[in-house]
Amino acid sequence: MRIWMAGLAAAAPVVLAGCAAGIQPDSPSVSYTVPRSYQTVYLRAQNQASECLRGESHFDVRSKVDPAMQSGVVSVTDPLTGIEVARTTLKAVDAKHTRVEHVVWGKGSWDINALNAMRESIRMDASVCFAYK
Repeated sequence: MRIWMAGLAAAAPVVLAGCAAGIQPDSPSVSYTVPRSYQTVYLRAQNQASECLRGESHFDVRSKVDPAMQSGVVSVTDPLTGIEVARTTLKAVDAKHTRVEHVVWGKGSWDINALNAMRESIRMDASVCFAYK
């Protein structure tokens, strides 16, 4: 019995690694710079995530802004597992320009369409839940 349990314990990390969920290094992403202050971009990303990305499962939207670094992060996570399925990071380039990166899990509705909607929300300064491109 002990040998079987030891073998199971040793195999668990390998099995779980194969089931990795959420954002990974190779997840779909896009980066760009917009002619807006980091505060405006932060509020727009936060609003779009709350209006469009929470979904029927009521994913959690977590936001953090750092005024000293003129940067912020808005992430969408599964409330049960804590798995991150979408993230917007932003950093001021100067007072009127912000560098933005969006990344999504790449599975189910967390795909290129969600990524495009996130980008269009920032560019158009209005919540876009589905991009028609």
